[in-house]
Amino acid sequence: MTMASSGDDHRATDRNENGEHTESRHASWRELAVWYPWVVPVLGLVVAALGIRLFATITEQVYEHSAVPALDHRLLETIEPLRGPAVITAFNVITYLGDGIIVAAVVLAAAVWLGAKARSWTPPALLLVTSVGTGLTVFLIKLTIARPRPVPAPNAATEDSFAFPSGHSAHSAAVYLMLAFLLSKLLRGRWARVSAVIGAVLLVLITGFSRLVLGVHSPSDVVAGWLLGAVFTLVLISLQTLSARLAPLRTRLVERARTREKRADSTPAPRERTRDEPRNEPPYSDHRTP
Repeated sequence: MTMASSGDDHRATDRNENGEHTESRHASWRELAVWYPWVVPVLGLVVAALGIRLFATITEQVYEHSAVPALDHRLLETIEPLRGPAVITAFNVITYLGDGIIVAAVVLAAAVWLGAKARSWTPPALLLVTSVGTGLTVFLIKLTIARPRPVPAPNAATEDSFAFPSGHSAHSAAVYLMLAFLLSKLLRGRWARVSAVIGAVLLVLITGFSRLVLGVHSPSDVVAGWLLGAVFTLVLISLQTLSARLAPLRTRLVERARTREKRADSTPAPRERTRDEPRNEPPYSDHRTP
């Protein structure tokens, strides 16, 4: 009795026209996404739900003053040796990548350009909703948690709002990632699209790191801001993609409903007999015997 090898025993085989066994090729993830277009956006929503759960955990730790604040203090002490005068001056400029005024200007300029380039209202609307929605969410959470800021570095640009979550980190993550997604729809080359995504990620990372070097935020503030911005963008992208990929299904359902309605309208209704109209009865016949 022989045992099947463990390496190839799970491969499916088919018979060709000559009756010979041939290995069948397994479907790729790309093919799965083509046949089931809702898979990718649904997975995006699942990842977003996990991100929301992680954000809620960090928020709870910060609100209850658990282990996260102590970890923040140790990490800020690790970053403190980097705060030289030249570094502070440089990051005072870099941090404006996440400033509200700069981000708003980027959003308005990009929205106009994307709308004209794509000839659609969808890209500008997505970018505007991302920016406004993230800003409003950050504002409300800051008021709810009311976490004070750490002691800033010398000569660092000071902030007077609450710390959690980092607005610069959230705005940069939301807007720049959404902008990279929208640009990837317009760019043709694969490397151009990859470069847009990598550039957006680098902008997000350096903006958040600038808040730590300047000492105006704790690490948990920055991480929470990244999560909030990325999750907000991912939810919008997933919903928009799901709506676009289910458009043919919506069209077929509407066409089917219209066809049924037309058939119902074209079918003549049975005519009711009036009171004076004679009945169509067979002539009277007398079956009596003479």
